[in-house]
Amino acid sequence: MAQNATAFEEYLKGQQITLEKNAHEDNTLYVIHENLEAVGPVSLMALFNDSDRYVTLICYKYFAFPPEKKPALLEMINTLNAEYTMVKFVETGNALSIQVVVPFHDNFSSEVIVDMIALIFRAMQEEHPRVVKALQ
Repeated sequence: MAQNATAFEEYLKGQQITLEKNAHEDNTLYVIHENLEAVGPVSLMALFNDSDRYVTLICYKYFAFPPEKKPALLEMINTLNAEYTMVKFVETGNALSIQVVVPFHDNFSSEVIVDMIALIFRAMQEEHPRVVKALQ
């Protein structure tokens, strides 16, 4: 397990937070399950690459939509991505995903990861009504 993943795990223990963890050959994954008001249940994955160069935070396919609504959703994604500098909304197989990639150069901070997780959840909650309206 990479140094950043180890540091994050120690931070979680210190905060008495238990997350689902999956360790693989070249990365470590933590899963956060939340039930967001208006959005519903979502799973956010925090993927720590063993190179310790970045951490990817992603809610993969958290909102499915009918295929015929794809043009409207793509237009909304372009609008959202123009408004958000840190968060990236993407279309993935007739579903909406949201992600943040956090780079590190020997300056890892668990608090930054927690802040970015909160940012993703906040963006999902705030923008969900706009996304739903755009698909009507």
